[in-house]
Amino acid sequence: MATTKAKTTKKTTERQELNVKTRDALGKRRTRRLRDEGFIPGVIYGKGVAPVSVAVPQSDLVKVLHSKMGEHALLTLRLEGASSWEKAALVKTVQHDPVSGHVVHVDFHAIALTERLKVKVPLLLKGEAIGVKQENGILEHFLREVEVECLPADIPAAVEFDVSALTIGDTVHVRDLTAPANTKITSDPDGVVASLQKPKEEKPEEEAAAAVTEPEVLREKKPEEGEAAEAKAETPEPKKEKEAKS
Repeated sequence: MATTKAKTTKKTTERQELNVKTRDALGKRRTRRLRDEGFIPGVIYGKGVAPVSVAVPQSDLVKVLHSKMGEHALLTLRLEGASSWEKAALVKTVQHDPVSGHVVHVDFHAIALTERLKVKVPLLLKGEAIGVKQENGILEHFLREVEVECLPADIPAAVEFDVSALTIGDTVHVRDLTAPANTKITSDPDGVVASLQKPKEEKPEEEAAAAVTEPEVLREKKPEEGEAAEAKAETPEPKKEKEAKS
């Protein structure tokens, strides 16, 4: 396989700010009321941080999730009414309503900016493979994200791999990727990222015609044993000729 280096989108060292407020009342009724008021219930936890139940403005959270970094955005959380309370955090888990798709709950993981961490980031394929353009091959993309280890400020928005040089029969593994600056890829090196396969061959018309099932020939049904006996009983026997008079 031709060697093609992985690329990474421009990293960000900026943190997005998100103001939250504490929520004391728990339960389905209260969380439903929070959502009606435009807030998403959530919780903040992490190493050395006591769990805090919070309410997040829905519009602000959606803006973060739809940003370039998405769920991998590095955040600064500020607690309403506590000017000295400030935490660096990442979005850990987002729960969606199964019907509407709206966000219904979010978990934040408080982190230390000086400690390396492991996060999963999107793995994107860029370019058009030679095997697709010239040989009508089929490019299959299997691995959609990859785990990297780095400092919070070095988290990449995504890792990209240029597939332009791929030909039919080539397979890309995690070990073929190049880690972005200041990061280390920790996913299984044998994991299959993508492969380029031959197009499926269509059957010739003659074979397709031969595969057509011939119509079934209907045969007259033989009478059952009982039916045959009944028919025999109903059939009158021929009369014997009278014997000649002596």
